[in-house]
Amino acid sequence: MQPARLGFTSAERMLQVRLKPPTVLLLDDFEEGSSAAEIEVDVAQLELGSTEVEITRPIVVQLKIVRAMQMFTIQGRLRTRLGGACCRCLEPAQADLTANIRFLLQRKEASAVEVEAVEDQDEVDIVDPGNKEIDLAQRLHDAIILEMPIRLYCKTDCKGLCPQCGQDFNAGNCSCAGDAIDPRWEALAKLKI
Repeated sequence: MQPARLGFTSAERMLQVRLKPPTVLLLDDFEEGSSAAEIEVDVAQLELGSTEVEITRPIVVQLKIVRAMQMFTIQGRLRTRLGGACCRCLEPAQADLTANIRFLLQRKEASAVEVEAVEDQDEVDIVDPGNKEIDLAQRLHDAIILEMPIRLYCKTDCKGLCPQCGQDFNAGNCSCAGDAIDPRWEALAKLKI
């Protein structure tokens, strides 16, 4: 019978690291001073839900981590590409999305007063000194949701569609009367002031 091993070999540690989602930062991997990292996040990991605007490329996050003892300043800029239908003419449309994250993380034993003081602040986190990692998934999710446009346009001066015949005004005009009255407002048009 072989004795039980208490530690992991370096190969096993590397396997553990690779099994973690890319949004998880191992805090002890960052030396004192400034470090840079780039991660690529699959959209499914952030659970953004369904919208009419879809993320069509992986999310690339460039991070700058500044460590001073047990205090980490984490700044990041994420980039991705959006796709969907133009809200005016229904043709395919694309747009770039960029968003920023920035927060301060401190590993320390905090009093109840300290925890309560930062509870409502998104820019400051206090974690237990034994905490070895931080997951950025929720912060990336929130940053994307705040920057996600409600509508996409194929081009800024898109002319849209004719409400009567559906002609794409970007391709040319139609023969419909421009001053046709919407049937919902017809009763008001009969009123004379």
